[in-house]
Amino acid sequence: MNIKLTIQSQQLTKEELQLLIQSIRDYQQKSFPDKEMLIWIEALELSASETKEILAGIKPPYTHGPNWARG
Repeated sequence: MNIKLTIQSQQLTKEELQLLIQSIRDYQQKSFPDKEMLIWIEALELSASETKEILAGIKPPYTHGPNWARG
């Protein structure tokens, strides 16, 4: 099954975005530990370094990163 879920907000701070991503990751790990899920996030206002900082705080880390992380 292919599922696409969109969440949109113009009011989240960087910290709140990281908390949202971490919450999704926590639920994924608890409820679906054997399923691979990819999350696509666009935050055009953030620089690459800000995005890396947010993603670096997610535990456990995702095994795939955005294109900029691959060099």
